[in-house]
Amino acid sequence: MIDFALHFARQGWPIFPLAENSKIPAIPRERGGRGCLDATLDLKCIEEWWRVYPNANIGIATGRRSGMLVVDVDPRKTTAWLDSLRSLELPPTFTVRTAGGGWHLYFRFSGDARVSIGTELVPGIDWRGNGGYVVGPGSVVNGATYEIAKNLPIAPAPASLLERILTKRNRPRPTPDADGHMTIAAGQRNATLFSLACLLRRFGLEYNAILESLRATNADHCDPQMEDAELRHIAASAMRYAPSAEQRETQ
Repeated sequence: MIDFALHFARQGWPIFPLAENSKIPAIPRERGGRGCLDATLDLKCIEEWWRVYPNANIGIATGRRSGMLVVDVDPRKTTAWLDSLRSLELPPTFTVRTAGGGWHLYFRFSGDARVSIGTELVPGIDWRGNGGYVVGPGSVVNGATYEIAKNLPIAPAPASLLERILTKRNRPRPTPDADGHMTIAAGQRNATLFSLACLLRRFGLEYNAILESLRATNADHCDPQMEDAELRHIAASAMRYAPSAEQRETQ
């Protein structure tokens, strides 16, 4: 795995270790871990990390630090994923087959601060920009390997893709009904609960606490309710990010 990590770092992709057989950061908060904020191009630092964590998976920071935007295609979310992907009209680019049977499509972009992370750009497709990361090729989760599917140059992010992301980012939020009860409708559930999970993670909550909060929100406000597997996926995705700097200073 270290060979992959060093190779990507030499290409200018900031790297940090993920826990063995996992998508979450390997360096615990108690040892100063900051998640994707630890990502570096320093080869000596990377070598030391993999000396300590020899079986670590690879995290690749997205956004301004790497100049990369990654489109995450997950066929497990919807049978209409192919139609969703076609609707984006994306050019051929460097593509990684994920352990879950989906794809990561890498694009170059300017690091626009408004392009952060989000879900459901279209059904079955999320994105990772500023403040995010993806699991790198060579990593293994549950016996499945992240493999390079298309070893092409990384294409520039189309203006149409960035526009859709910014439009999605500014989507209307759920509003209370006449009785003051907040209902999260089908088209808003994933994005709203992901935003909630990320907020909780920012304040330092761990996976189990985030998941229970999502379950309570789902039961009380989502119509129709989401499957528990989807809630676990959202909670795990939020764990990819480090607590805020202010929160870390108080712990």
